[in-house]
Amino acid sequence: MHKDANHYTLTKASSGVWYYYAYKSDGTRLKRSTGKRTRKAAEAVIRERIAQGMLLEITDTLNLRHMTFSEFAAPFWRWESCPVVKDRIAGGGHYSLDFCDINRNNMERHILPYFGKTPLTEIRRGDVDRWLLALPEKDGISASTANKVLTVLRQMLEVAVKEGYIEKSPADGIRPLIATERARGAFTKEEIERLFSVRWDSHLAYTACFLSAFTGMRMGEIKGLRVSRVHEDYILIDAAWADKAGLKCTKSGKARVVPITERIHSLIMETASGRTGDGFVFSINGVTPCEDRAVTYAMSNAMEKAGIDAKGRNLTFHSFRHFFNTQIVAAGIPGEIVRKTVGHESEEMTGRYFHVDEAALEQVRGVQLRLTRGVSRRRQG
Repeated sequence: MHKDANHYTLTKASSGVWYYYAYKSDGTRLKRSTGKRTRKAAEAVIRERIAQGMLLEITDTLNLRHMTFSEFAAPFWRWESCPVVKDRIAGGGHYSLDFCDINRNNMERHILPYFGKTPLTEIRRGDVDRWLLALPEKDGISASTANKVLTVLRQMLEVAVKEGYIEKSPADGIRPLIATERARGAFTKEEIERLFSVRWDSHLAYTACFLSAFTGMRMGEIKGLRVSRVHEDYILIDAAWADKAGLKCTKSGKARVVPITERIHSLIMETASGRTGDGFVFSINGVTPCEDRAVTYAMSNAMEKAGIDAKGRNLTFHSFRHFFNTQIVAAGIPGEIVRKTVGHESEEMTGRYFHVDEAALEQVRGVQLRLTRGVSRRRQG
């Protein structure tokens, strides 16, 4: 059925802004935003546009010439109001509070200072291209980080198109910068022996690093470890800790079993300081996990004592996980057992954690025993 030039349908976007569909003479339907957050105000805008014969116009009728990028960006990367986050969750996906905060920080530091005062409709592809090329030197960030910031801007501009603020994203066709990633360093067995044989400033930090080096556990998994999940010869990893979200599921969304030796178990229980049940192992009070820096600061001091060039080698806490993964692969542990132990995912790996049998756990435990044989048992902290 043919729609007349003034026919429209009004609806509310996930961002809270009202928009409408109007029709060209050939019946083509176009989406336009009113820029208003109440139905009454939106209808007033539409009536004015109809009176002016400008229902399908964009810039003149939306007052977008006066809407700055900062005004448009206001709800973005706030977990409770961000259109990108809402769409992801509505589609059955997940969006963490921590990642949302990272994106907001990138927007505030690297995007708003350049585009904030510019009207949304006046941002051009050349502006985005020049901004990206200058970003690493101007803001002192790597090309890789600049590309991540570009992704943040792309997502915002895609929402602007979807909501009818602009017809085409000025970020379309912008090529990411060529980024040469600096490979994360990996510890050698000799370095691991030295590192865990020097005296550490903190027993808690020593145990956290020891556990990561010989089980491959991530920082979040270690911080989220509760006493009830620690058994004499294995750990059940069914959660991780994020500073913003608290206790959450593991990165893969699946639980897994990691074998441990008697020595690892003793270190964990000593660190737990008599706590039981759901008390956190790596905590001062058992209620809240320790901060990352409580571990990494002591780790940095220990590496210096052990004569390990952490900065030059690009060694971080995550390097422990790389070390363990490398060692169990080199020991000939089958790939499926490696993936189940360290929590890597693959399309073929569909089994749950309890499908790993004791023989498989014993293979990994044997590697742990060999790796820790050269580490001094001197008390730490």
